[in-house]
Amino acid sequence: MLESLTAVPGAPAPLLGVANLRGSILGVAEARPLLGLPSPPVTAGSPALVLAVGELKAAMPIDRVVGLDWFETPVPLEASDARPGAAFAAGLVPHADDYAILLDAGRLLDALRAPWASVAEA
Repeated sequence: MLESLTAVPGAPAPLLGVANLRGSILGVAEARPLLGLPSPPVTAGSPALVLAVGELKAAMPIDRVVGLDWFETPVPLEASDARPGAAFAAGLVPHADDYAILLDAGRLLDALRAPWASVAEA
């Protein structure tokens, strides 16, 4: 849960702001538009998930957690798959009586970082 969210003036989208996570300042990025999903308002108390790959780390607001499942190797996604999130898919994993998209955290973090990486390097 996001206890508080501090806006960063002039920050490009998708950076919503920063939050304190156990004494460390962490960027809070909105991934839902990249995944083709609606973005409800994010406020204190909103659930979030921290993704970290190498040096990249960010908190991402989520709608909810539906559970934790063990799975073997993901099923490859067809190149023509047009469902939301397919561009960031590492494959499909069984969930309930269907499949869920397994997101590639590194690819998603790179895409979220892109708008402000060019600003930081300028």
